Amino acid sequence: MKIGNAMIAALALLFVTHSAHALDPNQPFSSYIQTHFTIDDGLSSNIIDDIVQSQDGFLWITYGNGTLGRFDGQHSTRIPVNTTVEVMATGPNGDLWVSGIDLLQIPVAAFNQYGPLQAIVHHPDWGTGRNISCLHFDHSGILWVGTMHGLYRFEQGVFSLALPKLAIERIEESADGNLLLTTSEGLVVWDGSQAVAHPELNAELGIKPNDIFHGLEDSRGVTWICTARGVARRTGGMIEKLQPWGPKHGALGVYEDPQHNIWVAGAEGLFRATATGLELVVKGMKVRNLYGDRDGNLWVATNGDGLYRFKDRAVRMFTKTDGLPASNLPMTVLTAHDGTLWIGYNCGGVVQFDGHSFRTYDEKDGLLNSCVYALAEDLNHDLWIGTFGGGVFQLHDGRFTQYGKAQGLLSNNVIAAIGARDGSVWLATPGGLSRLRNGQVCNYTVADGLSSRYTYVLYEDRRGGIWVGTEAGIDRLQGDRFVKAFSTLNDLAWPIGEDSNGAMYVGLRDGNLFRVDNNELTEIIPGEAGFKLIETNQGDLWLNGLGIIRAPVASLQQKRGHDEPVDFEVFGVADGMSSTQVSSGQPGLALTPDGKLWVPTVQGLAMMDLQHLSRTDRRPMIHMKEFTVGRNQQLPGQELTLPAGTSHIELRFDAIEITSPDRIRLQYRLDGVDTEWLDVKPPGKAVYSTIPPGTHAFHVRACNRSGIWDRTGMVYLIIQNPFFYQTTWFRLALIAAALLMVVGLYRLRLRQATARLNALFDERLAERTRIARELHDTLLQTVQGSKLVAEDALEKSSDSVHVRDALEKLTRWLSQATQEGRAALNSLRTATIESNDLAADFRKAIEECLLNNSITIKFSVTGGPRDMHPIPRDEVYRIGYEAIRNASEHSSATELEISLSYAQDLTLRVKDNGAGIEAAFQTEGKAGHFGLQGMKERARQIESKFSLVSTPEMGTEITLVVPGRIIFSNARTTLLKRIKAFYRIA
Repeated sequence: MKIGNAMIAALALLFVTHSAHALDPNQPFSSYIQTHFTIDDGLSSNIIDDIVQSQDGFLWITYGNGTLGRFDGQHSTRIPVNTTVEVMATGPNGDLWVSGIDLLQIPVAAFNQYGPLQAIVHHPDWGTGRNISCLHFDHSGILWVGTMHGLYRFEQGVFSLALPKLAIERIEESADGNLLLTTSEGLVVWDGSQAVAHPELNAELGIKPNDIFHGLEDSRGVTWICTARGVARRTGGMIEKLQPWGPKHGALGVYEDPQHNIWVAGAEGLFRATATGLELVVKGMKVRNLYGDRDGNLWVATNGDGLYRFKDRAVRMFTKTDGLPASNLPMTVLTAHDGTLWIGYNCGGVVQFDGHSFRTYDEKDGLLNSCVYALAEDLNHDLWIGTFGGGVFQLHDGRFTQYGKAQGLLSNNVIAAIGARDGSVWLATPGGLSRLRNGQVCNYTVADGLSSRYTYVLYEDRRGGIWVGTEAGIDRLQGDRFVKAFSTLNDLAWPIGEDSNGAMYVGLRDGNLFRVDNNELTEIIPGEAGFKLIETNQGDLWLNGLGIIRAPVASLQQKRGHDEPVDFEVFGVADGMSSTQVSSGQPGLALTPDGKLWVPTVQGLAMMDLQHLSRTDRRPMIHMKEFTVGRNQQLPGQELTLPAGTSHIELRFDAIEITSPDRIRLQYRLDGVDTEWLDVKPPGKAVYSTIPPGTHAFHVRACNRSGIWDRTGMVYLIIQNPFFYQTTWFRLALIAAALLMVVGLYRLRLRQATARLNALFDERLAERTRIARELHDTLLQTVQGSKLVAEDALEKSSDSVHVRDALEKLTRWLSQATQEGRAALNSLRTATIESNDLAADFRKAIEECLLNNSITIKFSVTGGPRDMHPIPRDEVYRIGYEAIRNASEHSSATELEISLSYAQDLTLRVKDNGAGIEAAFQTEGKAGHFGLQGMKERARQIESKFSLVSTPEMGTEITLVVPGRIIFSNARTTLLKRIKAFYRIA
């Protein structure tokens, strides 16, 4: 039996291990937890040649098909390299060395890269056909390379031939620094300058030189020799052939793990060496290589059956096969004053364990009900056993005494019991609380202050206070009555226990654990509230929740910031428990003086040896795995750059934990997107639909297998490229354009406002000029004439007839002056002081202007009155008034038609049958008169259409059309029209 080149591999540099998961040589192999990985878990092949571990925690695997893989504890990823891979070794600086035909050096810095690794290629110059068969770094850091044609020394990038011609199959190093070589001529010792063969071994073992497959000197100085007939060991000068020995019992390799266990890959399976010989631990396993990782786990590479991991169990289960009751359902555990462990079973009685053997008490011993739910020890060291249906039993001097409803208890179902410091025993039942003292029973119900008669959990604090958990909150005994401990708790809640600083912990129906701070509840661990709390000398709090929970006291007591995680770990099935469901009896935890923690579960009694259960503070190594951008998958680089408009991205990440990957918890957060840390189960995946443009930091943090969080975590940069309109320069351009537009609009508006103001001034000036001339031509002339008449009458005052004629004439002229003054005032009056009804205003104007005229008036209105803006409405009124007054005073007309139409626009038409206006005056008006010119100016001011048609035969017709958007308040206008109107754009 001869192993091929694929089997020949160097033993890797061992890592410092923690006893928490190291293989205990004193345990039977069957107690180790075995995990099997195959191609279904991502392995490239079920044939595995070599295994090493890098400093970041990854396992590196070479497969029988010549490929290289990287394993994170759950899944393997194929790593492309430009050579066929056969053997590996890790250098003193952590670099990975991989060989086949060429020798590749993969620096530590390249481990976090994906795709082809950035490897340094060393080309040996020894010719063809000399493939590398094994690698070994000695204690001084020199790399020794074994080939089928000799031993080479590789130092400072240069190969040098040390031992020619021999086929080197294995290289090991002895305590004195010499190399123990397995060659085609048997075992050879290389002392650095010469090779010393040991042909006497062949004769002593009765084998041929090429029947030796491996030689190893262990840490105790024992030399192990694997041959075609079995395993031999040499201690001092004596050689011992270990059984089984013979032609069918060949051994291919030997390995010493970090705990100094010796493992042998034999033809019949996997063996473990003992003081008396070899122990076959896995029959038929075709072992190709063995490796112990830095946590003390044993990894076994097989020929066709994938990869195995063996680790020591943190939890050992005791069942009926260990002598416990056949019901196999422990409900409660209690450590008595003398260190004895008592276990209460559901329909199995109560069991006493003295550290060596179990003894069961049930009906045959006087325990008339064996359905045990609660245990307690009183001040006299008597054991009290609460049962379901049988009340409570007192065990005193080996005899059981029963107390039930017949003796005054509220119920025969005792759920919880405690022995108080005052010598009394408290019992929780579905009917309330019962207290036994000196054989006397005292009951407490809702009438005594209990929040509910259904009581579940009892606890006595350090000051002797009695607490009870009910289905309506937690109550506390004050005097001889119970009061509500927390007014905010009105649902099922219960006290769990106190820590060394006196802080109380409580659990709620939703499963969350809370700590009491100044009588206020602070959430500590979500979803992990147990029924019992124990603090150990190691500074840990233990809970029996969904599994067995361990948390550092300091982590629970310190003030936590927002979104800060809590350090705790949960032990479960992967640690040796048959089920994570713990039993509901009380108490549910017990710590014995030998440092063992006992927990009843629904599938047996769990035990943890806390003295051999340490904690690792090593930071978890987080790595990005792969990305999905849109529909395309890609491997991560130094950073992720996303094209503009990316609408879907998936980020996959994980933490490396090859021992207990089930204990890892992950959180992530993307700056600029996530407002808080998000929890995710490993392997983690974050999905985003859109990411704002810019550079974002993607944070990932994790806890290690001991539940200790690395609060710094890993940061990975994600760059979201923007569209052009999302860029900074585009935003700056928009801001600049907006500023220019504001400035332009401001200047335009300023010009328009100036123009309007000037027009208003011109209008006022023209109006004042017109009124002044009208007053001069009419009122003042009449007044002046009246003055002359009065003066003439004064001069001839003696002539009574003349005076009377003058007074009559003066009366007519003063009447005319009154009419002329009233006309001037009416021309100044605006409609703003009148109603909103133009028709009514025009009727008043007709009455005033045609007071002494006999003109026939026709006035018509089409449509109903509408709300109008005051300024254009006044302008319309003034134009109409002027037209009516001109017709009444200057046209000599006999008929006057006035029509007002409310439609989409406002139309005013004034028509008379008078003499008309001479053609020369229709454009600019008559010299010295401003009526026609003023009407045209007013029409332009309100953006209206003014038309004048006048002939001597037909008279004069004036038409004014005012746009509805100008005059009507509720007129519908387009956005463009509103903008134009706002800025007075034509």
